[in-house]
Amino acid sequence: MAFSSLSQVQYPFRVQVYTGGPSLLKLAFKFSGQFQDKVTYDGQPGLGAELGYRFNRWFSAGLDFNYRYGQLDMDVTESEFFQELDEKWGIDLGVYDPFGHYTMKIPRYRFTLLGNVHLLQEEIPSDLYVSMGIGYNYAAARLYLDGKEIKYEEKLGTISLPVAYRMSLGYGYHFGNVIGLFGEVGLGGPLFSAGITARF
Repeated sequence: MAFSSLSQVQYPFRVQVYTGGPSLLKLAFKFSGQFQDKVTYDGQPGLGAELGYRFNRWFSAGLDFNYRYGQLDMDVTESEFFQELDEKWGIDLGVYDPFGHYTMKIPRYRFTLLGNVHLLQEEIPSDLYVSMGIGYNYAAARLYLDGKEIKYEEKLGTISLPVAYRMSLGYGYHFGNVIGLFGEVGLGGPLFSAGITARF
């Protein structure tokens, strides 16, 4: 009887759509102090969606998809600056002049399988949960010199690692039986995220 009560979930499915940030490109791409101020970092807010299923009052699992776009821009007019870029990225210029305007475009995709432990009963409006997950990360980075794509070796550190992970603490509140708002703070993926949650 106790097991039957534990297993019954009124709203087993959960869909969450969110945006989050901030962009951490500046931490991922460290340049020497003399060149750091010559690099412009542009990171758009990430977009994501999660589809989950709640097996009982305390545990659910889901699949999370997250997309983020980042970009670095810099004008390289010194050989020392180019040498640092070459050491970091392994640039293959071919017939191009090494000096000019460089742009690194980094669209990044993350697919994560999540396990969520819910700390409150499912019937009430509030949902406090802890998430942990692991999955696949893909950064489709492209490097351009004066608008023309050039080849380089992918030396992008943790951004280019194929393994994605997620650890987070989240809270959601449902204004009715279905729709609500939620927020998360976590590591792996967005540091802060918020959006719409729905259960049915």
